[in-house]
Amino acid sequence: MDMSKCLARKLFGIARSTYWRTPIAQTPADPDADLRATLRKYAREHPLHGFRRAWAHLRHDLSLSVNKKKVHRLLKE
Repeated sequence: MDMSKCLARKLFGIARSTYWRTPIAQTPADPDADLRATLRKYAREHPLHGFRRAWAHLRHDLSLSVNKKKVHRLLKE
């Protein structure tokens, strides 16, 4: 007798989000790791600059096409 996944999940009281979560070993690596490292280096060299100047540095000096909101989010972290 084959029990459905939904019924088995309800029987054991497991949340749907827990059951379907991707294991950590299968999650992709951080796609923004290089950008984070570049921003950390820039923040150490220029501690008084905000995200707009960091974004301008990436955009104009390093010729990276990056969204201003993404730079703001990464610097806040």
